[in-house]
Amino acid sequence: MKLTTAMLADGAHVAGGKLYILGGQWDRLTVAAFPGQHPSMSVVLVLQIEYTEAPKSYTLTVELMLDGKPEAARAVVQFAIGHAPVQARGAPQYAPIAIPFNNVTFGGPGRYEWVIGVDDTELGRLPIEVVSGVITNAQSGPSTLPRDE
Repeated sequence: MKLTTAMLADGAHVAGGKLYILGGQWDRLTVAAFPGQHPSMSVVLVLQIEYTEAPKSYTLTVELMLDGKPEAARAVVQFAIGHAPVQARGAPQYAPIAIPFNNVTFGGPGRYEWVIGVDDTELGRLPIEVVSGVITNAQSGPSTLPRDE
């Protein structure tokens, strides 16, 4: 089993085997003061599961860590994977997963990591840098320059 995709998003869900992601692929959070709290985020994953690894049940763990120490956010998901009716023998399959977390609290600044594991094997880490600062609603995009007439 291999982790092919991992990202943080403002929100995400899986429907019909597809991922629907809102505000995805960020790795930095600015809070006004500590402890800081983020109202809603999702850990979005895609697992590549080899043909020989199914059918089987697995335990997925996603845990927020700081300096190797667990924080208060953790999820444990039990899932089973089989062979799709049209799957070619020997071909891998991909399992999209979206795990929501609400009101995640960050006690102080630092480089936090979501540690992703299946059964007793770590598959990867998803970093998030948390800093204090002024939160602005600046818009990004192309600037408009005056034209010569």
